[in-house]
Amino acid sequence: MSTGGKSRAGLPGWRKRAPSREALPLLLLLIALAAVFVFGNDRGHFYRSLHHNKISGQTLSLAANLSADHRFALYRSQWLTGDGEPAYEYYNRFPIGPYVLVRLAILPFGDDFPRAIHAARLLMLAFFAAAAVLAYLALSRLLGDRRIALAAALLACSSYYLLYYSDMIATEASTNFFGVMLVFHGMAAFAQEGRRRQLLAKTAVALSLGWHAAGLIVAFVLLALGRALAARGQRADGGGDRP
Repeated sequence: MSTGGKSRAGLPGWRKRAPSREALPLLLLLIALAAVFVFGNDRGHFYRSLHHNKISGQTLSLAANLSADHRFALYRSQWLTGDGEPAYEYYNRFPIGPYVLVRLAILPFGDDFPRAIHAARLLMLAFFAAAAVLAYLALSRLLGDRRIALAAALLACSSYYLLYYSDMIATEASTNFFGVMLVFHGMAAFAQEGRRRQLLAKTAVALSLGWHAAGLIVAFVLLALGRALAARGQRADGGGDRP
């Protein structure tokens, strides 16, 4: 038995095939996030509170109305005027990106509403899980400790309200959460490596999903400007002391 153990450990590349300890926190996070997909109520129906159901129904309605026949306009209702011309009740508070994604998710199911609702909820849960992973990756960069980053991401994403609204079909919930974390990750990479293009690309994607990331972007730009002005003032003071 001992000989077999030694020969197994001595195989070429054995350690390379063993799971990396550095990847373990991310693996644990993914296992925890899988629970939001597995454990849930009947997601093919409106099973939550009135507010949860109202927002989900409105988003589904706006996404279902999105078509080339109506010039991809976001509208709640349509009627004919006295002249026989179509009139619309428009709803354009948020970017069109989430509505397009919901439309693509429900398109294959036609009039099968339970499956369409279920598909849209799974899309929202996918954004929620991706946001949690981005938060972990960004914190890993900033803190330099994957275990602390894992604990922080799990604690932040396990609150009652965040889990309750994680499958709400809305533009202000999981999609916006993903957009904010996407920008946060881009900022962490920019601060450490100076990668500007990836930050600009992530910012563009985030703003196409919602407006919430704008607050984070404005704060980041103002802090960067303040830091640049402070550094310029220090250089000017240093230059003035020279003979």
